[in-house]
Amino acid sequence: MSTEHTHEHEHIPEEVYGVLPDEGVIELTDQLTGYMQEIELGGFTDIIGQVLDDFLEQSGGMPSDLKADDAFEQITQNQLAVTLAYNLGRLDGRSPQIVQKMMDEAIEKWGLLELEESNEITDADLESPKLMVYSRLRRVEYTEAPSPNVQLGWETPPED
Repeated sequence: MSTEHTHEHEHIPEEVYGVLPDEGVIELTDQLTGYMQEIELGGFTDIIGQVLDDFLEQSGGMPSDLKADDAFEQITQNQLAVTLAYNLGRLDGRSPQIVQKMMDEAIEKWGLLELEESNEITDADLESPKLMVYSRLRRVEYTEAPSPNVQLGWETPPED
């Protein structure tokens, strides 16, 4: 895979093109999670659970050794994360104005920090992963590396 970075962000309103400071994102996460519990979004079917687990497996979020001491913990932590993300998507689909209101309030309280337009992540960036790493990685567009159109000479020639 190769990475291609785009500087275009027309799909993101200009006023929210940035990140919250750590404290702001933690508070917003807590508020959204609390609201999701308050309105009781309800569970989902076993099939949706399987799809979420498949997302985890395809993205490398499931342990390769299920007998490892921390395998169960890793699975349940990752399942919790995708379940919360799924429910946030449901909340945003059902009540986008509420999610937007909470985001606006967080931006007003904490302000937005500009995110550097760079694919390079330094050791210093690793000290503030919520600000300097996670959001920048999310913006990277991954594309399939083109296959070279070269014959090496040892391929089987096509039959006539």
